[in-house]
Amino acid sequence: MECAVIAIGRPFIDSSGEALKAMPIVPVEKESDCLASVSWSGEVAFDEGMSSSDNTTLQNRFLLGEEWTERSLGEHASVASFAAFAIALMTNNAPSDLVEDAFTAGMDEIRHARTSFEIASKLKGEIVGPGPLPASKHDFGHDLTSLALAVAREGCVDETLSAIVADLEVEDIRKVIEEGSQGSIYSRLEPDTLNWIMTEMRTIADEESSHAALAWRTLKWVCVVDSKVCDVVHREVFNKASLESRFDHRALSALSETAMVRNKLEEGWMKIRDTHMLVQS
Repeated sequence: MECAVIAIGRPFIDSSGEALKAMPIVPVEKESDCLASVSWSGEVAFDEGMSSSDNTTLQNRFLLGEEWTERSLGEHASVASFAAFAIALMTNNAPSDLVEDAFTAGMDEIRHARTSFEIASKLKGEIVGPGPLPASKHDFGHDLTSLALAVAREGCVDETLSAIVADLEVEDIRKVIEEGSQGSIYSRLEPDTLNWIMTEMRTIADEESSHAALAWRTLKWVCVVDSKVCDVVHREVFNKASLESRFDHRALSALSETAMVRNKLEEGWMKIRDTHMLVQS
């Protein structure tokens, strides 16, 4: 299942192959919902002058708030994804450092989700939080091929691209702050909010890069254990058509100019792949 909005983080996929995430809620009635939402978004200080802003500024804030709500839900789902990833690693007798780093990545995603819900709430002028994750079923079998294919698609490709897109967005916000760029959806936000979002985005981008690196390390381990599995990954995930489809999808979903993002994604991904020196045997 593909989403038109960039979901930074690793998708939470059940045994049916469906990507799962919670629905957003704005708590107004149930106390339990309120407590759960506040625990993810924190105590947000809303801008008193937001209601007096011009229509274009309010529209930008609304669009960004919707974007960040979707990102928040993606980060929230990533917490569960890394929990499942750790179980899959242990089921297939992976080295302890990979298991440890999977749990560390899950903790990173909790921070990313909290930060993202806080940003979404700030932009929308109301507390936004996640509802419960949908019910799901998972098969944790002794299956290196399934593990490797999932790691390649969700980590080596998608999460690597997410980190690149996040870096591009940080640069976009920097240009708004330092150069007064008017071509960005961030252009009409107040400086304090822009600086806050840029700082948080930079942290998220750096940590998503480390999560992508974990995926590449996991795939290298699998290739050492069973080189035939490595061949399957190259054939089914790293083939030219599949990669170009992912580059195109991410570029179309980006907040910056599509052609520029498309070129940066392909160039950046190829460079990272070469850095990890994952060579088909």
